[in-house]
Amino acid sequence: MKTQCPNCKARFNTNEKSVGKQAKCPKCGQPFTIEPFIETPVAVETPVAVETPAKSPAPVEPPAPAAPPVKIPEPVVPPVKIAAPVETPIKKFTAEHAETAEKKFKIISANSAVSAVEAVSKTALSKTVFVYGWAIVRIIAGVLGALGLMMAIRKGAHSTLMKTFAAADVFLVLGVLIELALYYRMWAAIQDKQASVSGVKAIGFLFIPVFNIYWMLSMLIGFAEDYNTFIKQRSIKIKGLPVTLFIIYAFLSIVTAIVVTVPMFCVFIFAGRIYGAFIGHTLVSWALLVFISAASIAHFITYILVSIKTCNAVNALTSALAKSRQV
Repeated sequence: MKTQCPNCKARFNTNEKSVGKQAKCPKCGQPFTIEPFIETPVAVETPVAVETPAKSPAPVEPPAPAAPPVKIPEPVVPPVKIAAPVETPIKKFTAEHAETAEKKFKIISANSAVSAVEAVSKTALSKTVFVYGWAIVRIIAGVLGALGLMMAIRKGAHSTLMKTFAAADVFLVLGVLIELALYYRMWAAIQDKQASVSGVKAIGFLFIPVFNIYWMLSMLIGFAEDYNTFIKQRSIKIKGLPVTLFIIYAFLSIVTAIVVTVPMFCVFIFAGRIYGAFIGHTLVSWALLVFISAASIAHFITYILVSIKTCNAVNALTSALAKSRQV
């Protein structure tokens, strides 16, 4: 079977089974579809007879009819089936990665919230300990001290004074430890580069004789001032601390430490003199007892107010800082 290149009109033989297939012309190199080439017969012009006087014109035969053009069937192209979209490994990986990332984000967010709650719970100040616990301990210490002194004066028993004062000292020491813990925790809550006092320094300098009088004033008043500066610099919308209340509490703490705490701790050394003073100088001794009691009550009331204010302030601050970290 013959075929013809439609580009360069070159002809060459091919197999009939190749009809409809693509081929490359060996002459011009252009691709084309193989189709059978049928040569169309060319009509031959017949010569016109020349009349001669001697002969009659010869009959002219009619030209043979031209063969009808052969239609080459168009190649049948099978319908192309569009396959369903296949999930590629890249898309699958991206989807799985996004889902995993979302789960991890939720877990991290939940853990962050839990961590924030745990952090607040660790830095929060408990009113049960620093307010109610301290109040109960100081009341028991005061009652034991007063009862022991009154019983000793009435009965004249020196041993009664020693026993009751010793029991009172146990509760008094416990109350002092609670106060020191409050000082440490409240300073630890506002620690930054601008904090003037650390928690350890706040309670450590209180054990320096004589200097501790100045340090009690500086440390307590300084906390109220530093706390107010701390929340102001960070634009935290919570209530500040009343500096005046801390000044009053600082002075009363010094007075109580001089006339109550130190003598109670040294009761075993001065017990004989205390007992003798109440026996020999009753009026002066009772006047001194009234003054000591008034100072103790004033210190008791101011500490309750200061501890409540401090616990509320520190707890509000830690909650505000935890919320800011979550955001």
